[in-house]
Amino acid sequence: MDRRAFLKTAATVGALATGGMLASPAISQRAAARALRLVPLVDLANFDPIWTTAYPARNAGLLVWDMLYGMDNKLQPQRQMVDSESVSSDNLTWTFRLRPGLKFHDGEPVLARDAVASINRWAARDSMGQMIKAIENQLVVVDDRTFRWSLKKPYPKMLLALGKIGTPCCFVMPARIAATDPFKQISEYIGSGPMRFVKNEWAPGARAVFEKVADYVPRQEPASWLAGGKRIISERIEWIIIADYATAAAALQSGEVDWLENPLEDLVPLLKKEPQCGCGYHRPHGPPGDIVFQPPLPALQ
Repeated sequence: MDRRAFLKTAATVGALATGGMLASPAISQRAAARALRLVPLVDLANFDPIWTTAYPARNAGLLVWDMLYGMDNKLQPQRQMVDSESVSSDNLTWTFRLRPGLKFHDGEPVLARDAVASINRWAARDSMGQMIKAIENQLVVVDDRTFRWSLKKPYPKMLLALGKIGTPCCFVMPARIAATDPFKQISEYIGSGPMRFVKNEWAPGARAVFEKVADYVPRQEPASWLAGGKRIISERIEWIIIADYATAAAALQSGEVDWLENPLEDLVPLLKKEPQCGCGYHRPHGPPGDIVFQPPLPALQ
């Protein structure tokens, strides 16, 4: 797949996760560098996707950390870091086995104790995780690749909870990092996913940088939204923070950046006229809906 096709398919995990309107792409002069420059909707002000519910941290987390399960394009959880799972006949005991060969970005193997520690930290901040913890019997390591979660009551949405993309997501971090108080920010960003966070190039309010992890082993299945094989083609992704919509659109037109996550709607007709730009709506399941409960109007006097 060439760069132009890559950009048009929204193949980066972060872009897929954000959804919504995207202006895509202007093929910049950086094509030879195999770098994608994205203007995100909001700055990556902090980077702990468990401590914060901010979507930029979630989107960056999807690049850096892998998950036990990933949502496919039918919103069904599929195995990601998990190789197999089983549930007892009474639906009270779940046993999970990790895929072989999983590694963190520092070269250390991903073990069951990392998954358990990561689940515990996530569950302290997530509403579904808290529901499971309220009926938990025990969550224990069985061996290096296996862990078991036993409950006092059945929880049929277990896989949905572990694979959901609503913040916070259950990202798998090294156990020493996951041991951080969930109400305090982490200070290490050792990932398990397809891209590495380049901390020394992070400038909140200006940019964040991610680099492809050469020895990341994707699943063999075809990619399906956030499930399946995460095959990153770009060697480098740069989030360029441009708060002014018009300035961001001008940067896209001039080729200084490749992608706008959420262009101002008033500028979309202008961008559509550019031969090297295109605009599309990349939320495959439609816009989110809100239910507003209106209090009864007071009776007229």
